[in-house]
Parts: sequence; C-alpha cells; structure tokens
Amino acid sequence: FNTNPTWSGDTGVFDINPALEFWLNAPAITAESYASLPSQAIENATWEFFVRLDFNPSSSNNAMIYLVSDNPALTGPLNGYYVRIGGQDDEISLYRQSGGSVNEIIDGIDNTVDSDPVEVRIRVTRDVAGNWELLRDTAGGTTFVSEGTVFDDVHFLSTHFGVRCDYTSTRSDKFFFDDFVVTGQPYTDVI
Repeated sequence: FNTNPTWSGDTGVFDINPALEFWLNAPAITAESYASLPSQAIENATWEFFVRLDFNPSSSNNAMIYLVSDNPALTGPLNGYYVRIGGQDDEISLYRQSGGSVNEIIDGIDNTVDSDPVEVRIRVTRDVAGNWELLRDTAGGTTFVSEGTVFDDVHFLSTHFGVRCDYTSTRSDKFFFDDFVVTGQPYTDVI
C-alpha cells in the first residue's frame, strides 16, 4: 500500500487488513475519503475488482471506484468515469463526471446490492472507440451479468485510478476492496 504501488490521497484512513484487503479504517465520523494511484488505462481497457461492504449501502454510505480520472483528488472536480455501488436505488451503475457535473450513463438494475453484507466482483470494459460495458457477479465470482452497455467518448485521457468512500460514523471501517486488475493501452497492472 505504501510502496508498490504508492497510493495518494487520504492515505491515513486506508490500510491493508490481515486478509490482505484494501480497507477503509477511518475515524467514526461522517466523511468522504479517497485513495488514488497513477493509471493511464482507457483505450481497449478492462477494470476488474472485488468489493465487500459490511452493511447495506445507501445514499449516505456507498463506494465509488474511479476507473478514469484526470485528477488524483477524487473528491473534487475532475474529468473521468466511475462505478458507484449503492445509492438511492441500491444499484451498481456507471457514471461520467465532467468537472463538478455527474451523469449516470449505465443505470444498473435497482436493488442489486440491497443486502447486508454486499460482496460483488465487477468488470468494466471500454474499447478504443468508447463502447463501455458494466458487468457484475453479486456472488463475488466470475459469472458476470451485464448491467448494460453505452457509447460514451466524452473523456479520452486518464492519469489516475482510485476508490472513494462516502460514509457515516457507523460505517467508517466497513469498506473492503481486493483483486484490482487494470489492463489497457499502454499497460497492465495488478494492484
């Protein structure tokens, strides 16, 4: 976590737990925290990762995995794309962020993550033209079901990949991430 690769952001509240999961271990307050690392993957790219939330997600407690960002700071204006797990409709959806404006571009199936805990493996693909697909396995395996496809080529540059957690005081240590694999031009990285 601290050396290979080196994450930046709110690194004082993220850690590696005994199960070797990337873990949000924040003080019991209501906040948003993020960690990011350099990543240029966007063309012919695949992002795959496992997420465990030891609670039923909501609008106040949810995870965002930034696949593409032109800014290492994931809590402010940026240009990029992210997957959100949770929210008002308990879904897994893909969003485009342009500065401070956010648009849902793949609206996931409602109530997909209406459970406690949530364990899901997610795969997102994007070809060189800008065709995206969002897939998930809510059993945490690799039997993926598509949440949808979309053409979106608004942003075509990436400098960072990362996670952002929005949480209340009772959920500040219940976000877990594992098995990050990012492939795409110009490289492959296993995080």
